[in-house]
Amino acid sequence: MARPARGEIHAGTYHVTHRSAGPILMFRDDFDRTDFCVRVARVIDKQRWLCRAFCLMPTHYHLFLDVDENELQAGMQYLNGTYAQNFNRRHRRSGHLRGDRYFARPVESDGHMLQAFRYIARNPVAAGLCEQPQDWIWGSYRDCVELDSRFGFVTHEPIRAYFGSDRAKAIQLLRAFVEDLEAGSVPRRAA
Repeated sequence: MARPARGEIHAGTYHVTHRSAGPILMFRDDFDRTDFCVRVARVIDKQRWLCRAFCLMPTHYHLFLDVDENELQAGMQYLNGTYAQNFNRRHRRSGHLRGDRYFARPVESDGHMLQAFRYIARNPVAAGLCEQPQDWIWGSYRDCVELDSRFGFVTHEPIRAYFGSDRAKAIQLLRAFVEDLEAGSVPRRAA
């Protein structure tokens, strides 16, 4: 029996996640991760998405996206479909790479925005893949706090703006918010 159609996706900010099917690794190596990032950049350009953050984990990924009305579905279909096809060809396998449908949760407040950003940045730490969020190179957090500049498809200014207009101070406050959970309370949007 076919799945029912997904409901409308309204314009807004979404925390999008997608898992692999079962215990299958979605990203086996840096080639897979790079290939996926190239595809994300293409979809962002084609669909006119704004990517606030992302993180690639071994069996799933997170995207933090601003999308226009009903622009998420087509982009996700292209991203997941073309990546899975290439992954299967490259690794000489067949069958499903992805589990169920992707999950897209709308971000409903400034507090939710910041908590979701922190969750995405800290996900590799929680999974035991690294000691600190800034240690994980397959996510956008390092770029956001200016430790790296490898993912040009991510727009960091909307998140940094929550921490003030002084760039250096905003990055310092953002790092405290993400890296030190004891000190990290949700700031109010800077005027």
